[in-house]
Amino acid sequence: MVEARWLAWTLFVVYLAATYWLAWQGHKRTDSFKSFAVGNGAMGPGLAGVTLGACLASTATFVINPGFVYAYGLPALLALTLPFFAGIFAGLFTLGPGFRRHGGGVATLPVWIGRRYGSEGLRAYFAALSLLHVFYMVLIVVGAAFVLVATLGLEYKVAVTVVVGVVFSYVLLGGTYAHAYTNTAQGLLMLGVAVAIFVQAARGIGAPGEALAALSAQDPHLVGAVHPASPFYRDWLEVAVCPFLLGFAIVSQPHLLVKSLYVKSHRDVLLMSATGGVCFVVFSLVLFAGLAARVSLGPGLNQDVAMTTWLASAFPGHLGAFIGVTILAAAMSTLDGLLVAVSCIVGGDLVAHPAVARRLGLDTEEARERAALRAGRWTVLVLGGAAWLISLSPPKLVGIFGTVGTYGLLAASLPAIVYGVLRARPPAAWTMVVASIVALAVHLGLYLTVTENTGLTASAALVAAMPLPAVLDLLTRRAPAVDEAAAPAQAETLCV
Repeated sequence: MVEARWLAWTLFVVYLAATYWLAWQGHKRTDSFKSFAVGNGAMGPGLAGVTLGACLASTATFVINPGFVYAYGLPALLALTLPFFAGIFAGLFTLGPGFRRHGGGVATLPVWIGRRYGSEGLRAYFAALSLLHVFYMVLIVVGAAFVLVATLGLEYKVAVTVVVGVVFSYVLLGGTYAHAYTNTAQGLLMLGVAVAIFVQAARGIGAPGEALAALSAQDPHLVGAVHPASPFYRDWLEVAVCPFLLGFAIVSQPHLLVKSLYVKSHRDVLLMSATGGVCFVVFSLVLFAGLAARVSLGPGLNQDVAMTTWLASAFPGHLGAFIGVTILAAAMSTLDGLLVAVSCIVGGDLVAHPAVARRLGLDTEEARERAALRAGRWTVLVLGGAAWLISLSPPKLVGIFGTVGTYGLLAASLPAIVYGVLRARPPAAWTMVVASIVALAVHLGLYLTVTENTGLTASAALVAAMPLPAVLDLLTRRAPAVDEAAAPAQAETLCV
């Protein structure tokens, strides 16, 4: 045990050294706000694809979601795989290419929305909405802290401080290049570890017939297609339809969709999307560890720590140390992507927004870029402090807490993205604000009054909001929308 702990510390120190070296290489290439935000648009599709896959898979995939499988069995495993995968691939191949086609000269999602709809107000509105990602940042920090506790033997609050300090500092240093370089290394390690966890889980589960019998003896609902007694997987709507909708919507997150701007061409976007999607499928093999934990450890564990508890029993010694450090890398890979996206949005779309820039006396593009870069880096520090404070006393079920804000953001943002991608002349900007507000109201209203199933509340919000822009557009018989080529030059050229 002592030898394994020392190995874990050694691997962690090596990981830190490699990460900061890669971040420094990124820092040397970060000479403007645009390079901080999206690099130079010339990454290879393989590099960008592994980065995309690593961002799709995070603490939720490697630590939190196996806990749902542990708690609710095959219905949870089904919901988190087949329909979810289908939604993600549909989103990647539908939204990514269209976003890039209309996205020349932008660095953030709100700039894209503002230019596409010819509205600086809409740009600022969606920039403010991006702050809802702090909910998911807390989920990642807490999950990573659980891994550090189990792997390195740290106290929980010390582990939270280490996670926040490491990730937020290397993103502050290198921006997108640090994020991409470190995510590629992390992603390749994660692929190997995901396969190793799946193999060990398959051994722990044993023969299918025996495993089903063991699970059924604990709770017959664990081996069904649905789990009527659970809060999350009670019927096919919650097991199949909602996961598909959420998988599609997840692609619209700022730190994922903007990756279509990392590469050179439309063909590269397709290759990147395929690579990222396949990587995510491989990463999701770790969900089988939830079944293995239920078979071997039985009921009674807090689902948030079920994965780390099983890992400690299934991978003792040197291999366990390596697995733990790699899962920590998985957590950090999504957190740094979120940080880059949100800090760039705050810096570029709020601080350097034309109206704000005029008030601050930022009269030149160079002055706006400098202000945006400074604001983006300060945002990293502020978000780090907020995530640290909340994570010190985490909510009872962090897997739900993390999705309250993120799913709200997805439901509020998806109509503007879908109409902007799929329609040559999208509806008026005000219809997107109406749809966004309705989506947030439905999602949060249902969550606070009816159910804690955020997947269900967000899906209901999407169903309610998606038709609204088209209906309102038809009813008002508005004039043709502003063509994107005629959108304000400021929004088109300012990559902040």
